[in-house]
Amino acid sequence: MIELPEYSGTSTPIFKVKRRLRLRQLLEFAASREELTVDEACQLTDASPATIRRAFAELAEAGEVEKTWGGIRLATSAKALLAPPAFTARLAVHSAEKRAIARTAAQLPRDGDVVMIDGGTTTYLLAEFIAGRRLRVITNSLVIAQAIDQFQGARRGAEVLLCGGTLQPQSGIVAGAATEAFLKRYRADWLFLGCAGVDAERVTNYEETVLASEKLMIERSARLVLMADHTKLGRSAMCELCPTKKLDHLVTGDSAPSKLVRQISGLGVEMLRVEI
Repeated sequence: MIELPEYSGTSTPIFKVKRRLRLRQLLEFAASREELTVDEACQLTDASPATIRRAFAELAEAGEVEKTWGGIRLATSAKALLAPPAFTARLAVHSAEKRAIARTAAQLPRDGDVVMIDGGTTTYLLAEFIAGRRLRVITNSLVIAQAIDQFQGARRGAEVLLCGGTLQPQSGIVAGAATEAFLKRYRADWLFLGCAGVDAERVTNYEETVLASEKLMIERSARLVLMADHTKLGRSAMCELCPTKKLDHLVTGDSAPSKLVRQISGLGVEMLRVEI
């Protein structure tokens, strides 16, 4: 089994941390397809073919994957990954942009803050950057809670409070009356929220089953941070989460449409555009 990195200071050389994170990424990508080729892995991780081949060999030696003619596939004996396959497939889309968004958003809270994190592929990537922080995290995502725990390793960092409720199997999110009752017990300094679309009027999503709990998270958080890759800007889905003017920050990629960025900024929303 590949050992995941511990976020606990400078005792672990940075190149070893990056290597372990790459191995974790490759396992997640392998879980979402029958075969992960060298070319696909290079595109998804922005690594060289030589680096990917070495990573494939290490994963195969550890028994996590089986080598194929053109790449790897998840070993039948490997431990099941935390993310549902449908979730992992979405995670691979615009992965570099999503990770850059998560890295930037994670710098906003201060140690000691209470942070709510809504389930989603972009918000999921916060786990890597906050696991070792002195934060209290409230989340409706089983996937995010487990990822934070794995990234911490043997040393403790963020404290995680996981909502109860009915599991949504395609996303790893819990929802329903039990989730809403849980959220009503707490208030947070920050909410990190994903979406299906955002324009100058509203933030929207597809999942009607989780809408009530997401609105509660918005209501009970002092500051609202929307994390959205550039493809979400200008799009609209059927369920309104909140007016765009309610946002405090919107973190997106540098290829987001400039006109819409200016419109949203004019509402008083701080726009954080990350370079990819």
